[in-house]
Amino acid sequence: MSLQFLSRRTGLLLLAAASLIVCLPSSASAQETRPGRQRRTTKPAEPEPRTVTLTTRDGVKLRAIYLESTKKKQAIPILLIHEWGGQASPYLPMAKFYQKQGFAVLIPEYRAHGGSRTYVDRSGREREFDPQRMGRSDMEAIVSSDLEAAKGFLKDENNDGKLNLNALVVIGVGEGAIFGATWTQRDWAFPSVGRKKQGQDVKAVIYVSPKKTFKGLAIDKVIRDPAMIRLPTMIVAGSGSDDAKEAMRLAKQIEATKKRIGRGSATGLVPMMQSNSLSGLALATHEPVVAGMMKFIGEYVTITDEINEWIERQ
Repeated sequence: MSLQFLSRRTGLLLLAAASLIVCLPSSASAQETRPGRQRRTTKPAEPEPRTVTLTTRDGVKLRAIYLESTKKKQAIPILLIHEWGGQASPYLPMAKFYQKQGFAVLIPEYRAHGGSRTYVDRSGREREFDPQRMGRSDMEAIVSSDLEAAKGFLKDENNDGKLNLNALVVIGVGEGAIFGATWTQRDWAFPSVGRKKQGQDVKAVIYVSPKKTFKGLAIDKVIRDPAMIRLPTMIVAGSGSDDAKEAMRLAKQIEATKKRIGRGSATGLVPMMQSNSLSGLALATHEPVVAGMMKFIGEYVTITDEINEWIERQ
């Protein structure tokens, strides 16, 4: 398929469609009460967002916000990775919207951000991370420890029957796109051993205002991996933002590689260029973008007995 960015008009149409989804009552709850019927069948209320603590392999306590789904084993989980300098709470309205559509959403605040600003050193003293002094090794820790702790939480929720980890979607914003892509590539490097599933849970990735490099990590290095190229990928940017050029470059690179391995087809690549100058958090929470991302997930990630089936994890 040719590289084609969605227009602002298309984004607004997606928003209108999403609004209908939210507003239309279910057939059961919309029915008039028939004579002799004492109760109506109503949709369960969504659980309230809750703050959870994630403990990393190197002992750092991370704060995260989790929104549980009422769809249980049929729930697609979203791991939302915020931008550098960001935190979870501004994404809460967006996460609540996805929760109403049946998704489970986890937003971890990785080290040095939000409620995850402190650590205990080797002497047992509590210290505060200094983002200005953090380098490549700290970025590696965010990927290998912080995001792994987030997956560990989702694995426990999976085994409790509250979501389907085998249908995981990763959304990375700004620098979070680099973290998300790097972690996804590594997760796909873990093959199943017999009936034991170790990784390969991410079934779609979304990059919002993606950065090319950050403190020693580079997105190009990981997106060339065959597993990453085969994943459905959405790239979002504002046409008037500083991120537009990089988003288009990244989309063209993925398109070319997809066509090379897909016999001329770039199936699963969805670039979305918005007619504004928004970026990062402001773009990710922009209503047409929220609706567009939901449409993308609905099209490319499904759960059946044969596709992305629920599996208990060890």
